[in-house]
Amino acid sequence: MIAALPPVHCIIEHHKESGGVMTLVPTIESNGRGEGSYQFEIFSNSNGNTSSNVQGGDFQKDDPGRLALSRSTISVSPNGWSARLTVYGPNGEKLCVVSVP
Repeated sequence: MIAALPPVHCIIEHHKESGGVMTLVPTIESNGRGEGSYQFEIFSNSNGNTSSNVQGGDFQKDDPGRLALSRSTISVSPNGWSARLTVYGPNGEKLCVVSVP
């Protein structure tokens, strides 16, 4: 079993694509190995309505550097969107949280 991660940096990469969509990639970066779990929430607003999508699960990081946890494509609404990534260590301790935009 792999121990807890060293200090972790949470990143939500977001790339605008053609056709009015955006790709969101919740990512962690650290200098070591480890395991844990994550929760990735996406919120979008359109015509006065708010929708949300929640993803999550376990991960194992075997090498230093970045690890993409998942990938989502959303429609870019003129009324906005936001996303939040929360990463937990193997014992449920919160390691990092980031929100965009």
